[in-house]
Amino acid sequence: MNRMEFDVIVVGGGHAGCEAALASARLGKKTAMFTMYLDNIAMMSCNPSIGGPGKSHLVAEVDVLGGEIGRHTDRYNLQLKHLNTSKGPAARITRGQADKYWYRVKMKEIIENTPDLEVIQETIDEIITEDGHVTGVVSSLGIEYKAKSVVLATGTFLKAKVVIGDVVYSAGRQGEGSAEKLSESLLKNDVYLERYQTATPPRIDKRTVDFSKLKEMHGEENPNYFSLFTKKEKNRTVPTWLTHTTEKTIDVARELLHFSPIVTGVIKTHGPRHCPSLDRKVLNFPDKKDHQIFLEMESMESNELYVNGLTTAMPPFAQEKMMRTIAGLENAEIMRYGYAVEYDYAPAYQLYPSLENKKVRNLYFAGQINGTSGYEEAATQGFMAGVNAARKVDGKDPVIIDRSEAYIGVLIDDIIHKKTPEPYRVLPSRAEYRLTLRFDNAFMRLLEKSREIGIISEDKIKYLENCIENIDLEVERLKQENVPLSKANELLEKKGEKQRVVKGVTVSEILKFKNVSYEDLAGITDIQNFPDFVKNQIETIIKYEVFIDRERSQIEKFKKLESLKIPEDFDFSEIKGISNIARHGMEEVKPLSIGEATRISGVTGHDIALLIAHIERMRKGQ
Repeated sequence: MNRMEFDVIVVGGGHAGCEAALASARLGKKTAMFTMYLDNIAMMSCNPSIGGPGKSHLVAEVDVLGGEIGRHTDRYNLQLKHLNTSKGPAARITRGQADKYWYRVKMKEIIENTPDLEVIQETIDEIITEDGHVTGVVSSLGIEYKAKSVVLATGTFLKAKVVIGDVVYSAGRQGEGSAEKLSESLLKNDVYLERYQTATPPRIDKRTVDFSKLKEMHGEENPNYFSLFTKKEKNRTVPTWLTHTTEKTIDVARELLHFSPIVTGVIKTHGPRHCPSLDRKVLNFPDKKDHQIFLEMESMESNELYVNGLTTAMPPFAQEKMMRTIAGLENAEIMRYGYAVEYDYAPAYQLYPSLENKKVRNLYFAGQINGTSGYEEAATQGFMAGVNAARKVDGKDPVIIDRSEAYIGVLIDDIIHKKTPEPYRVLPSRAEYRLTLRFDNAFMRLLEKSREIGIISEDKIKYLENCIENIDLEVERLKQENVPLSKANELLEKKGEKQRVVKGVTVSEILKFKNVSYEDLAGITDIQNFPDFVKNQIETIIKYEVFIDRERSQIEKFKKLESLKIPEDFDFSEIKGISNIARHGMEEVKPLSIGEATRISGVTGHDIALLIAHIERMRKGQ
């Protein structure tokens, strides 16, 4: 038996594994990343998309903290687009299409050249534990690797089965193997497992598509990048194409539904609700005929097109027959058939907010193994797990980001406390403080956390500090400086505002008008040559001041509940009067604060009142 020793071992080379391994190594820990196949590090198994509602926020937040996904997407994409520009600031986001080939190849290059990071192609079969602590892993070759912390980022590979029609075989991704033994090792260590399912659409040959029947859509040459540190003269604007299903598509799908593994019972598990298969759409929305279908290039190096909106695991002949009914795809040739994957995952209520397992200490879980979906969700968990696994080696407290500070906090808090019947996806509707947690102000919200983590360079920290200082000073100056009535109304008339001011006003009061931008203030005051993202913050803070202050008041109330701590060894069975649902939820999650207890499924206000009263009696010794 060979023996190798590391500070941190990361099991998995997907988006969670990459961020975990990079974070740990960048914090100076001797790190090993194990992957079943070296050439598929950072593989985008499904959609080439990064960003979108909620997901953009995660990418921007991870970037400010020192992660790789944002800047990497900025470098290796086919297009980026800023969305919802006509809506309020809480809704404005960036969405990009990564170049799958270059994203994967260049991420592998970064990982291979990161100091303190070793990459090993091996399948991990077991975790080694002693006295309730993980101490290492054992590979399928029988090699034992020691570690002080272990991060499991296994994606869809635990006891995974690929399904196409009635064909089922072991694989975590088409063309690859499955991790068959690690699940048994987890079960032996009291880690509870369940199963989920995800699916992907067919890929078609670009040369066989009739683009004259499709609507072409481009990205932007100068988009809002995910990373504030990205500097490019211009970005690619490779198009995507839009088409729709037809009444004939739905008729064919309905005719062939009896071949669907969802209908036949071959697939018994739940998949992502926000990305349903076409056969599930027909079952759930029988009257809708024109579902959107987006054709997205996989890479500049390939003729493959991703058929976004046609996810299915129906048999190959059914996939082809449905495809023929869609405008522009009548003669399209399928290069890879769509398929589903069923896999084991470990429900995240078994984790602390640090993503450390509650029963096996120093063991961290990140990504789809926690019951989530999406590259962005995986990368976020991987980064936080990697940071906290590294800090555990040094005996430092974990970095915890709460739901009032970032979408990172919303994601982690939700998966620990709120059960969902399908893989979890972050959405703006899940965040209570959407105006505070904007995509564009992640650098302001998380600068102190970034400093605490210590991955971002001191030069970048100082740059962001200077930007924040300029924002604060400029907002205050605009609030203090008065504008003559004539100048104010002249500007308002020029900008098409119907309302006029009848008394002296400050510059900030003029900026609150809808059509007036920071740049427009040049006619009434001296404006500064700040970077665009700084100007944007100045404008947003002033325009939405009333609403931001209202959210700040709500956040203060939230923080008070979070500060009311529950002892780690607290016995929830002793609380008299609470419901059985609440008692079971609290015993399962073991919340460490009153605020945390309020977010457990099934816990009511009455249960919380009884919990607080019981803790108060304990403190008084009654």
